[in-house]
Amino acid sequence: MKEWVKRHPAALIFGKRFMKYGLILAILLLMIIPLYYKSYGLAKQLTLDNSESKLADGVEMLEQQVLQAQTITNMLRQEEAFKRLFFLKGAPSSEYYPDIHVVQSKLKNLALTQDMYSNAYLRFKDNPVFISNHISSDDYEDVYGRFYRYSNLSAEAWQQRLFGESYIVKLYPAEQVYSSYYSRQPFDGITAVVNNSYFNAFEPQSVLAIDMDRRDLLDKLIYADQWSDHIVYIADSEGRMLLSHNYDADRPIEQVDPVRGLFDGIEVAGVSYLALSEPSELLGLTAVVGIPAASFEHNVNSLLQLVLLYIVSGTALIVLLAFLFSTREALSIKQLVDTASRSTKTGFTLDNEFKYLNNAFTEIHTLNEAQHGQIEALSDSIQYSIAKHLLILGVFTEREKEEAAAYFGSAFDRFVVAKAVYQVEDERHAASRAAQQNLGLRLEAGCVAMLSQRPLALNLHANETVFLLFLDPEESRVGRAELKARLSELIRSLSAEASLNITISIGLSETMSGPEAAKAAYQQAKYALGINENEAASGVYLFEPSAGAEPGPAFDNAVLLKLYDALIAGETSQVSQLLDGSLRPLTAYALSEQDQLQLFFSVRQTVASAYRVIGGGTVGEEGRSLELPVYDQSQDIVRLADQLRRTALELCEVVIGSKKSNNDKLKANLLDYIGEHASDPALSAGAIASDLLISEKYVFSFVKEQTGKTLGKYIEDIRLAHAERLLLDTEQANSWVWRQCGFGSENTFYRAFSKKHGVTPTVWRANHRDLTE
Repeated sequence: MKEWVKRHPAALIFGKRFMKYGLILAILLLMIIPLYYKSYGLAKQLTLDNSESKLADGVEMLEQQVLQAQTITNMLRQEEAFKRLFFLKGAPSSEYYPDIHVVQSKLKNLALTQDMYSNAYLRFKDNPVFISNHISSDDYEDVYGRFYRYSNLSAEAWQQRLFGESYIVKLYPAEQVYSSYYSRQPFDGITAVVNNSYFNAFEPQSVLAIDMDRRDLLDKLIYADQWSDHIVYIADSEGRMLLSHNYDADRPIEQVDPVRGLFDGIEVAGVSYLALSEPSELLGLTAVVGIPAASFEHNVNSLLQLVLLYIVSGTALIVLLAFLFSTREALSIKQLVDTASRSTKTGFTLDNEFKYLNNAFTEIHTLNEAQHGQIEALSDSIQYSIAKHLLILGVFTEREKEEAAAYFGSAFDRFVVAKAVYQVEDERHAASRAAQQNLGLRLEAGCVAMLSQRPLALNLHANETVFLLFLDPEESRVGRAELKARLSELIRSLSAEASLNITISIGLSETMSGPEAAKAAYQQAKYALGINENEAASGVYLFEPSAGAEPGPAFDNAVLLKLYDALIAGETSQVSQLLDGSLRPLTAYALSEQDQLQLFFSVRQTVASAYRVIGGGTVGEEGRSLELPVYDQSQDIVRLADQLRRTALELCEVVIGSKKSNNDKLKANLLDYIGEHASDPALSAGAIASDLLISEKYVFSFVKEQTGKTLGKYIEDIRLAHAERLLLDTEQANSWVWRQCGFGSENTFYRAFSKKHGVTPTVWRANHRDLTE
């Protein structure tokens, strides 16, 4: 078992993770199962609560309609026009027509502002005026005959219903109400009549009636999906049926009391119902909704099935996620476990998994620190090499300046070079040599502590260190005098702490700016130290230019070395920069004749050395041979320098041409190969490299160098060009075209084509066909 565990740690880790997730799933199921068994009662209660809430809202809406009708009557009685019509006896004359119009407009506006969705109208007992929220007339019998009527009532019976008895609010069942302005079809419902008289305790002299559509009432009492099988009725306190739906009896159900509640086991026409009752004390009626027991059971069971489906789906999803997470964790942790196993002597067992993980993290941390140290050491080494190059050889080309800026940033914006030479007495002893090395390190540490920016130390000899002291541009007060004072204090401190006699001499250059000034600064530090080398005591010496000193040499041997290397490499840009800088004193006629000749022959000798190594060559279409200009006293030295410059640049062309000629055959073979096989969807860098016996990396770099495009882009352009020719020259479908051109899929073809042309291949073909025709 232990051996198997050692060979398959990932399986063990997976098993432990999967068991963890399985335990969580088991706990969830234990929590859900009791909830599922209780869900029947919860679902039943939820269904009843929803139906009961809907029923209560419907009854409240009915009460609100009647209350709003009463509010409208109160507002109408305050109108002068209503008063005139209320006390009018007999048919109105034309002088009452404005009053009728005013009351009709008022009723219409009030019906809108009071959210009356019912049909409303006004009637007067002592005159034939009829006013509704849609029309008005001075003859109610004409209106009743043509526009508005109840199918089971005559005009006289209508008049008797409205004014035959005393009441404040009265409800009537409304069957087959015909209203040409309210609905195209007759509708059933309930008519609520409100006494609109000034003395409503007596017989009504004016009434406001509202006809509420049966469909609107049912929509407020039950849900739309319950219309087919639920029973609904509204009965008044006398047991008279005001409205019924799916219920044909003339009287309410005896087992249902006119109180709010739930009544189970109700039988209607052999069907069992659960009845909900909602009374209205304001209107003196009771609304009842009957829920079929079978439908109720079906709905509850459907809900339980949905709950069970969610439980099963959730369980399956959790199992799948547990498997995926366990697999991912096992594969991830396995790598760490393998690392820990290689770095520890004990094997992997069931009980030390986390110990192994801890060992893995520790090892990774150790490796990271080691790699970070290596990177820092490499960076320091590169900086050291570049700084040494700057100080000894100098900077003459833009590429060298860019290289210095890349590694040093803006550090060279303001700097000073300090050259320190230190001696310890009796250097023959090992203790003295160790003390000398330690002195160099302490001197470096002192310089680091002295400045805000870290200086760079170069140990050129055993007892000599050159410091690049980078000064913060914002600390303008730190100049050479301040540096001299700090370095002098540092020397006194080191001398006081040393057990042996020591001597430290430091030369300081002027404050410089730019990497191209590094070499001159180093020369200044050396000069300052050299002219004071006979001093026996320690000290810091500043470079001071001599009055009337002769100008420096017109050229630098380091420039000639760089020029030679650039010519051999065929670097035209660098050769041009080096020659421009070296030959500039000649063109300015700033040198004596002897210095001019020395400068010319130095540069010519360098170009001649490179010419011999390269082996000469020819340039131009006519194949002209390269020749070095020969000094002639009769010729101007500037013209000879210009000929030498042209010859050097032509020599670079020879080098470049030689390199290119070696690559011409490979270029032709590789690009021809791609062109011939572009129609193959399987064309790749691997296939090209395999057939041409070169590396994939070389394929990528060579195509980029020769075409300026990536390999994928170059192949895509060839395929698109082929597709364009086929679209113009053939009538084949797009599906045939993209297969012939080597696109892997239709989507790839359409995406590449649309990206290049901005339109689909079909539109592009049609547009270009039109242009050619």
